Formats: sequence, structure tokens, C-alpha cells
Amino acid sequence: MRVPEKMDPRAAAARYYDLSPEFPADIPFYLDRLPSAASRVLELGCGTGRVTVPLANASARLHGVDHSEAMVDICRRKLAANRVGPDRAQVTVADIAALQLDTQFDFIIAPFRVMQNLGSDAQVAALFHGIREHLAVGGRCILNVFRPNLDPVALSDQWCSSEETLEWEAPVEGGRIARWVRRTRLEAGPLVLYPDLIYRKYAGDRLVDETVLSVPMRCWYPKELLTKIHAEGFVVTETWGGYGGELYGEGPELVVEFTRHD
Repeated sequence: MRVPEKMDPRAAAARYYDLSPEFPADIPFYLDRLPSAASRVLELGCGTGRVTVPLANASARLHGVDHSEAMVDICRRKLAANRVGPDRAQVTVADIAALQLDTQFDFIIAPFRVMQNLGSDAQVAALFHGIREHLAVGGRCILNVFRPNLDPVALSDQWCSSEETLEWEAPVEGGRIARWVRRTRLEAGPLVLYPDLIYRKYAGDRLVDETVLSVPMRCWYPKELLTKIHAEGFVVTETWGGYGGELYGEGPELVVEFTRHD
């Protein structure tokens, strides 16, 4: 059953998502950490399939989940275009904080800061419950968030602004896409930022389309993230500060690998 667009807030922006130049060079990272070619992989927040397709080609079986049907539709088309059949990969519309699959996986990932879209403590607890239920004994999970470059007080003081900031532009057939960001709201305890991502399509200098995507971005600090993972009963096996060899707590990202405590 198709999800109505009003129930899929990412529907209008999905067609512009892959144009972003902001994606990290994380695909080799995940491929290198795939346990084996026989691995069963669960990708939380698979989106349009940026990581899904190469990982599906390298593993025995991949299941991707995302709450946006528009994103999942694009992901399915990419899998088909790359001749990755349903015997190798399946993507479904689902809430990563309410997973109920009948399979356990050797490798679970949530690339490009997917975890940060869960703003409440209840959602985060549900995410870890789902990971615990779906991670095979001896399996590994990797979560990633960005590392805030300001402490919570300074970030709260400086976040909100009435101005829009241009983040990037990309050429498309018949014109260009520009993405702007507007930072007008945050919540404290936990600290959650709410940027409005504004996609504008231009034909020359004429605006022909505008789409606004509002997303929650929960802030996690290095020690806080590790403490949470330990508190949920997992064992941290490795940490990184990014995908270029940065130390944890010093690079632009917080990347943590962990396993079940059995």
C-alpha cells in the first residue's frame, strides 16, 4: 500500500537527495568491515540506496529499511538497475524504532547519521531494543552521528537564526538545485536541533520549485554516546572519529562499533 505524501515528509525532497555533495566517503569503510561475503546485513535508514547497492553486492543477503516510501522506491530502482535481485536484497518501509523482522543479522549499520533523526529518549531506547533483537550472536553493529563542534550551551546560544544559509548547489537538466538551511528551532534536554532544509530548483534565475524538509537532529557528544551504548547492554569493540583515520572525539564524526553482551 502506497504511503500518502502527507504521511511521508521526505517524499518531495527524495528526488533531490542524491545530489548532495555532503555524503562522507564511508562506503569503503563499511565494505572493509563487512564480516564476510556470507554475511546477512541490516541497513537502518537505507534511504535511496547510496550504501545499500554496494553492500548488497558484497554480502549474501541485505535487508534495508526506511520510513520514507519515496526513498525506498528510489532504492528499489537502483537495485534493479544494478541487477541486484530480491534473492540478494530486500528493502521495506518501516520505522527503525519499531522493527519486527523474523531474521537476525551478522552486520547492522545506520549510515550517515540516521540515529540522529530519533529525537526522544523513547525512540532511542526502541532503536537499541530493535538492534538487540536483530543482531546475531557475535554480530557487529555500527552507528554514526556527527560530532558537535560546540559545547551544548554555546550550540544552543548560537543555533537559532532568522537567516537562510546556502549549503550547496548542483546542476540538473534544465537548471540547478540549491539547498539552503534555516535554523529557527531547538529543544533542550536532550538537545535536538531542527533545521529546515530548503531545496530550490532554478531554470536560469527563475525559481520553478521549492521543497522544505524539516528534520530533527539530536546532538550526541563523544562520552555521552559511548555511555548510552554501554547502558543498553552492549560492548563497544572499536571507535573512530571519521572515515579518514581520525581519532574518536577529534574528527568530524562519531562512529562506534559494538556487539551484544552475551
